[in-house]
Amino acid sequence: MRMASYYLARYSASTARLREVLERKIRRRCAARDLPVPESAEVRLMVDAVVERLTRAGLIDDDAYARGRAAALARKGWPGWRIRAELQRHDIDLAHEGVAEAVDLDEVAQATRLAQRKRLGPYRSGERASYREKDIRSLVRAGFPAGVAKRVVDGGTG
Repeated sequence: MRMASYYLARYSASTARLREVLERKIRRRCAARDLPVPESAEVRLMVDAVVERLTRAGLIDDDAYARGRAAALARKGWPGWRIRAELQRHDIDLAHEGVAEAVDLDEVAQATRLAQRKRLGPYRSGERASYREKDIRSLVRAGFPAGVAKRVVDGGTG
């Protein structure tokens, strides 16, 4: 319980992520102290009990975590498909309240936000023309279609 509390005090986590961390910590701690490492099922039962207790106490809330994570990535200018992929990578159900709105974003607006953050295209100070292709490639690498990247870099956001 203490390991979970310390972890949650330092990091925001989903229930799936907390389970992974606790299972790994239990195994490492047993190995470091030359104790017999418990079976996977035994570890899972211990971790599930702790996670259930923390969920009932309100210290873990997957809905709030998903909304917050999606909003943070959207503020960074990530495209919607990439935000969905990141949430799924963390075993977050996309059916949570508020997550659908956070990931259904206008691609042009998101690309513009990223261009502003990275000072690409019309947000670049000084000579822009010589950096046009580089800026387009940067937006494409971030996950935006080439047409959207060209439109944002050339200054047409509408």
